Amino acid sequence: MAADTLLSSFNFAVQIELSGLGGDEGLALRARGAFSEVQGLEITLEPVSFREGGYNLGARQLVGKTTHPPLILKRGLSLDTAFWTWVNRCLDGTFPLPYVCGTVRVLPASGEGATAGVWRFENAIANKVKAADLNAGSGREVALEELHLVHEGLRRETP
Repeated sequence: MAADTLLSSFNFAVQIELSGLGGDEGLALRARGAFSEVQGLEITLEPVSFREGGYNLGARQLVGKTTHPPLILKRGLSLDTAFWTWVNRCLDGTFPLPYVCGTVRVLPASGEGATAGVWRFENAIANKVKAADLNAGSGREVALEELHLVHEGLRRETP
């Protein structure tokens, strides 16, 4: 099975880019993986109530701390050795950590046409990797069951 055919059977492409913060030297400029499920595309803004003198309708609501849950990429595959080099650098704990930036591209089911959506994450590291179970009788081409990425920011871009 050709690599392009194998990767096109997934609906989400994840592209890793160097952050420029150090620790990512020696990695390829664009490590790629394809996944069938992405979770954690979420941004939570913590409200802060502020009592303002002379405003009698209640407390003003301001935006406080922003939090981002980890991105969880499920049932995926990467044929790129740079992707695994980066994962190994994250997990071995050497300093500086290999922070990366990246994109999650939502591809059309047909694999043709424009990208349906793009999410961009900033300063991410892998904090959990779960490989697929090895089963000689299974026809699954899944190499990664789950990859968890903790990151410092997420935004939606226009495709």
